[in-house]
Amino acid sequence: MSQRRTTNKRTGARGFTLIEVLVSISILAIGLLGVAALVSSMLLTGSQSRYMNIANVLASEKLDTLNKFPSSDPNVCDSTACASAANSGYCAASSCGTINAAALCAAGDPFCDEVVVSDTTGADYETQTQVVYDPVTGNTSNQTTTIVQTSFGCVGTPASCGVANPPAGGATFTRRWLITENPTITSIAGTPATVTGGRRITVLVTLNTQSTRAPVSFQMSTVRP
Repeated sequence: MSQRRTTNKRTGARGFTLIEVLVSISILAIGLLGVAALVSSMLLTGSQSRYMNIANVLASEKLDTLNKFPSSDPNVCDSTACASAANSGYCAASSCGTINAAALCAAGDPFCDEVVVSDTTGADYETQTQVVYDPVTGNTSNQTTTIVQTSFGCVGTPASCGVANPPAGGATFTRRWLITENPTITSIAGTPATVTGGRRITVLVTLNTQSTRAPVSFQMSTVRP
């Protein structure tokens, strides 16, 4: 009597081992971490570019405002009118203001103001400072005004526009300017020359609430009569 031996043969593919699954998960995790780092870097770069654009606009705005004052006005550093008791700490013999000081404006500093761009209310709050000259007494005083520009088109004081002051959240920029009388400039030929009666105005805008990888700081200057 013969005996038939049968053999069961496997059909189909072999499954994954535990080590292969762990290796696959590790590779996937590394890839996801790389994508997350790339997205984070793009967000930071975009945020920094946005703040740099704002700083550029704020510097241009201040230069434009200061250029509207006549040369005899203490806001652009008339030596006689500017060096009164109110501004004695901010004006020297031939210059007014500074671009190297504390992060925030000191109280009464007529050559520094602050701008808050509020992300929650969509409004820009600008604390404007100005030197007011009394031609009768020859004295000066410093005036501070807060102007807000809202997303719904209102420009005025926070109270008149119905928004809170100070604003909640947002980015705070400090804007300082240095005005130098009779500046020395270099001509195209490389020869230094003094602009008698002229003014060099240098504006520095700095973001105080640093949320970007690199500091946001923008400086602009011009020479005017």
